[in-house]
Amino acid sequence: MRNQYMAQVLVHNKVVTEDQVKAHWGEITESMDIGQVLVKAGILQQAMYAKVLAFVQNLEAKKAANAAPAAASATAAPAPAPKPAPAAATSAPAPKPAPAHVEPKPAAMAEPVNDEPALQIEGNNIYGESSSSNMVVETVSGLETTSISTIGIAEESGEDSAEEGEQELPRRFALSSGEGTAVEAPQTLLPTMSLRKMIAFARQYGATDIYLYSNRQVVMRQSGALFPATEQVVDKTRISELLAEASDGFADDYSVVAGKNFSKTIALAGVGRARISVTWNGVVPSISIRVIPTEAAGLDTLNLPPFCMQFAELNSGLVLVAGPSASGRTTTVNAFAESIAANRPCYIQTIERPIERILQSGAGALVQKEVGLHVRTGLDGITLAMRDGADVICFDHLENVDELNLLLQAANSGALVFAVTRGNNIHALLSRLLVSVPESGRSSLASSLADQLKGVIVQHLVPVVDNQGLVLAAEAVRVTPTIAGMIRKGDLSQLNAAISSQRDQGVTLDDSLQKCVEAGYIDGVEAWKRANDIRRFAAYHPAGGEA
Repeated sequence: MRNQYMAQVLVHNKVVTEDQVKAHWGEITESMDIGQVLVKAGILQQAMYAKVLAFVQNLEAKKAANAAPAAASATAAPAPAPKPAPAAATSAPAPKPAPAHVEPKPAAMAEPVNDEPALQIEGNNIYGESSSSNMVVETVSGLETTSISTIGIAEESGEDSAEEGEQELPRRFALSSGEGTAVEAPQTLLPTMSLRKMIAFARQYGATDIYLYSNRQVVMRQSGALFPATEQVVDKTRISELLAEASDGFADDYSVVAGKNFSKTIALAGVGRARISVTWNGVVPSISIRVIPTEAAGLDTLNLPPFCMQFAELNSGLVLVAGPSASGRTTTVNAFAESIAANRPCYIQTIERPIERILQSGAGALVQKEVGLHVRTGLDGITLAMRDGADVICFDHLENVDELNLLLQAANSGALVFAVTRGNNIHALLSRLLVSVPESGRSSLASSLADQLKGVIVQHLVPVVDNQGLVLAAEAVRVTPTIAGMIRKGDLSQLNAAISSQRDQGVTLDDSLQKCVEAGYIDGVEAWKRANDIRRFAAYHPAGGEA
């Protein structure tokens, strides 16, 4: 069994590939196991082989120890040999270890064991103990099999996914603001600096995003443009260390799983809150971080059309806030929530994926709930808000028509609802919503939208000239009986004309872009890139570009 165990460990942890194992499987002899064969072939490093061998020997010793008591107590009818103990349950996050100094491993090693996921098989690492890292590798079933063709990482079945969905929510869900003694931003950033230093550096220079990729420079986004923040590259060991530091800021003690992408909010003392998104290339993470502003953005500072302020005065109905990714949609909805809470006593509930900035309640009562942390699903969050009698519901963000229908029901019940969704213009947004249901149910949805939709804002953040920041260009409308009638009939062909005709209750994206150009905020080429009708901005067509 040693060769099968060793092959499972090596393939499961992506030290070698299954094809490499199969190619050299026939070279195994009594004096040379699969690990030694791969070392001889130059595929496996000797140091890594020694660690894997130590783990397998430990596993064999445990198996023999478990088998001995059973053999001693056997009667005339021999009892079946005991099966290997199942892996420890992973539904609860493992406790975080105390930080310890770790000596760097040689660069030639295939997988840096200390800084990346420990080699594991059935939930153990190569030392036969629980991993010293909060990063784990999903377990592999079929360890006891002897067929080499079974080597590989088992995909999650639908049944497992269903069980995961039924797991209880994390016991820890207190949110942290990231307050504390402010971390001083360095004048020059180095890849060896802590994640806190990197975030402090980004805040000092007005960067909105940080990108950390293996063997590349630290890259940041400022005023919509990317720039390298370091001269040196970040190696994959350092990437894993930065991810481990970020995990200290999880509100739910989330356990990072190699190969499992995720997006969460972190709060690190002294630098505030940020959203981290992680994708994997094998066992090497790629990290993007959105720096969340620490200060509240007032409605009057967002450059929204003046009539949009009236949405905060509504008693009920649905207001949609849309736009492309990173267009400040969440910031706008949060500004509405804080403005309402500051000006009238009411009960506000937010349902977010995830919670970004901690809001100020003002004269009202404001409760923030995160999907996966405080409620299992968006539908559960809306249902709970309705049951609690929330006067205002802020939902970030719409993912399916069931959530839309429930929000419309909440609006019909007397709540004022703000919902974040996607869409580059109002016509495309409403058209997508209407066709998101089968034709048999389209009339019902159109009727509900026509009755409850009070306003729509579609926003774009456009770089200001000379990289002086970003300015918001918005297409927005307050829904009038005329527009409601178009929605009810499902005929939006005259929607843009209707928006343009509402001078003080509607503005098209092209009109908004034109105003930004005339005011000197943005270059004409930026308006040309985003316009619904590029002919209007043909004079700004970049030389050599396509019309």
